[in-house]
Amino acid sequence: MKNPMTKNNYSYIYLLIGFVFLFFFNGRWILPIAAFIAPLFLIRFLRYQKPFIGFLFIVLAGWISNIFIWKGMMPMSGFFYYFLMFMMSLFTALIFLIDRVYSQKFKGIISTFIFPSTYVLMEFIVVSTNPAGSYGTLAHTQTSLPLLQIISVTGIWGVVFVITWTSSIINWLWDYSFQKSKLNLALLIYGIPLFSIILFGQIRLFTDTEDKTVRVASINISKDALHNRFNANIDSLVEKANNNFLTHCVTAAASGAKIVFGIETVISLHKDKENEFIEKAKIVAQKEGIYLGLPMEVIPKGFPKVRPENKIIWISPKGQILYTYHKAKPTPGEGNYGDGIIKYFDSPYGRISSAICFDMDFPGLISQVNNMNIDIMLVPGNDWQEITPYHTYVASVRAIEQGFNMVRAASRGFSASFNFKGQLLSSLDYYKTDDLILYSDIPTKGQKTIYSVLGDYFAWMCIVFLMIISAIFIKRKFEK
Repeated sequence: MKNPMTKNNYSYIYLLIGFVFLFFFNGRWILPIAAFIAPLFLIRFLRYQKPFIGFLFIVLAGWISNIFIWKGMMPMSGFFYYFLMFMMSLFTALIFLIDRVYSQKFKGIISTFIFPSTYVLMEFIVVSTNPAGSYGTLAHTQTSLPLLQIISVTGIWGVVFVITWTSSIINWLWDYSFQKSKLNLALLIYGIPLFSIILFGQIRLFTDTEDKTVRVASINISKDALHNRFNANIDSLVEKANNNFLTHCVTAAASGAKIVFGIETVISLHKDKENEFIEKAKIVAQKEGIYLGLPMEVIPKGFPKVRPENKIIWISPKGQILYTYHKAKPTPGEGNYGDGIIKYFDSPYGRISSAICFDMDFPGLISQVNNMNIDIMLVPGNDWQEITPYHTYVASVRAIEQGFNMVRAASRGFSASFNFKGQLLSSLDYYKTDDLILYSDIPTKGQKTIYSVLGDYFAWMCIVFLMIISAIFIKRKFEK
């Protein structure tokens, strides 16, 4: 029999393995399997350590890896960046600590639910309160579409639970040296649900989508024009870029597009020029018979003390303004824009809505569409190379959650279209081509999802379970 000191020393191998996989756990070098492996070995490490000492090691391991994996993916630097990386690690390490403490009191298979439920709780708190929304959540590390279909039922919480439950169940089996009786029980309690999730995903993927499609064109800005805007800001060059957008709209319409829009703030102009440009756009929409979305940066007279507007204006084929939507969730430094109310219009091609870039990182904001029966979501975006294509795939998760088809047009990023199952339909990478127009033949009908009806019920189930377990844990402590 191994003495405790031997086990304690041996556990540092588990810490090292977990630490290595943390560099691929999330962020810029994601390997989907690492999200399963890193927690597995970190849990194992902590089982052989005094809780607080092991907790500190995991905080340190997470902090070091976070500094590297999120570099360039978070729009910040200096002290605040390092502090944020530490806080992210601290909250994640707390999950491991809670599992370690509770596992001393609960030995049955029910103990395997503690770690995933705690992880769901922490992510639920972060997503609900974090200025970055769901950006960075564990669910966004996965690329398996059969697994991701569970999002239509549970939201992202189901994927987070499956990942972390896998690590927990393996550790439970490890505690019992993978005894046959425990393996049989795990097969029943864990294996059957996992098989059912994957089977559900496969069936959903193979189920036919709507045959009827509409061609949507999303228009980017040329690299030269973008350079001029960011560096020269010469009015004549910016005006030329604005007019080029309308020229590309005509080209897209000639190629069969019925709906045309652009990347975030593809049109940049001063407030006194806004109405004149909108009138030009109305003429194009009428002449070409298209629904035209104008993502605009409108610079007020009081700039820079007064922040510019970041919005999209939708114009009908009859030249009527359908609605104006202002960006609701600005990235750091942009200022606050809109009232956060999602809008839509009805068309022969389904019910169509828009959100702008970072808005799609917030499940709570997009959940407004629950009762709107949105068929197509059109998203102007603006990224940078370090978050390409990650940020566009983050947005595609909202499509699975809410059951809408989506096109996301990203300046300096990955423009792509997805159906309501998250399947990629078309794409255009800003860094790999000079093409400016992405054509997407999008289904005109979305699909109602269980998640869109019931919301975050699964997260609340995990929270209630944890509350019950905590009550039992406290009761047992007092009984001693």
